[in-house]
Amino acid sequence: MGRGGIEKASVPRTLEESYDAAVSAAVPVVSAGLCVFSVVLVIEDAFTLTSTDRIVALATAAGVAVLLAVLAMVAYRHSLPARWGHPVTCAAVVATAINPVAVMVLTEAPRQSSVLVIAAAAAGAVLVSLRWLVGTLYLLWGGWTAAALVIGPSREWIHYAVAMGLVTGLSIAINHQRRSSVRELSTAATQAGAAAVHDQLSGLANRRGLAMVGAQIVELARRQGDAAHCIFVEISGLKLVNSQLGNDSGDEVIVAVAEALREVTRATDVVARWGGDEFCVVGPGPGMAPLELERRVRDTVRLHAPVPAAVWPVLVSAGGAMLAPWDSGTLETLLGKADQEMHLRRSLRREATPATRRSASAD
Repeated sequence: MGRGGIEKASVPRTLEESYDAAVSAAVPVVSAGLCVFSVVLVIEDAFTLTSTDRIVALATAAGVAVLLAVLAMVAYRHSLPARWGHPVTCAAVVATAINPVAVMVLTEAPRQSSVLVIAAAAAGAVLVSLRWLVGTLYLLWGGWTAAALVIGPSREWIHYAVAMGLVTGLSIAINHQRRSSVRELSTAATQAGAAAVHDQLSGLANRRGLAMVGAQIVELARRQGDAAHCIFVEISGLKLVNSQLGNDSGDEVIVAVAEALREVTRATDVVARWGGDEFCVVGPGPGMAPLELERRVRDTVRLHAPVPAAVWPVLVSAGGAMLAPWDSGTLETLLGKADQEMHLRRSLRREATPATRRSASAD
């Protein structure tokens, strides 16, 4: 097509998808940070534990550190699917709790609860979805409770229980703040996406919007064994309106034609402003004949003419094309054929106009 093709458009994310995407993007950094944390536990266990306790503790902490290092490298080189973000991050946080729970049971030392407190705080910072955070905290509390039951009564438990409770509340508060931030960004992105697929002047879809919906129309029509059609419409004489009455009047003409197109086309058609003085209609089936669309647009606009007829007597040119069910073409193919047809009709009309005027003068 002479004026460039359509732009690709992506489907806007839901709020949950935005949460997943935010967490998935942070997996490499989170995994690396938790890996460093596990390495610190390895060093601590090497200097503070003895005999069998040290072997078990080092094995668990080192194993978790290796797994987290591998996860960090894989996630850095190959982006994880968004839906994996929360389960992978939850597993990474819970994995870091394996060593302190094991050491707590081996040494019968409640002070190892401090490591679980850190893990609970980290969960609130790295997880966005509330249900995943609650699930992670439930597992951390479960590990801590199980260790406390195995160790037995101690005066220290009350202090760490209060600490776990406070950090759990803090974790939920941090999570709420994170969700609010992601929600605001998602809302802004959705609004920007909506603006990106609509033409601000006419309210119709723009090229991005046409790419999003038009491709679906063509594909659905092909699956149903139906044709798909496209009609290009150009406003003739818009430059004259702009030069004689100003750009505001030109904008009124564009809006009037846009409203007329929206009124005379079917609900199953997508009407887009291609740019400048051109519009595009894509829909299922063979569609309306271009000349019939021209007539209907002219009749509709003339009911509420935006400018005097002496300046712009409601002139539009249309050209259409159809993609049969057995054709292997795409939306780009359909648009290209319709665009060429519209320009051909416009050229023939301009060539015929002087001849008609000479004939009228001779008479």
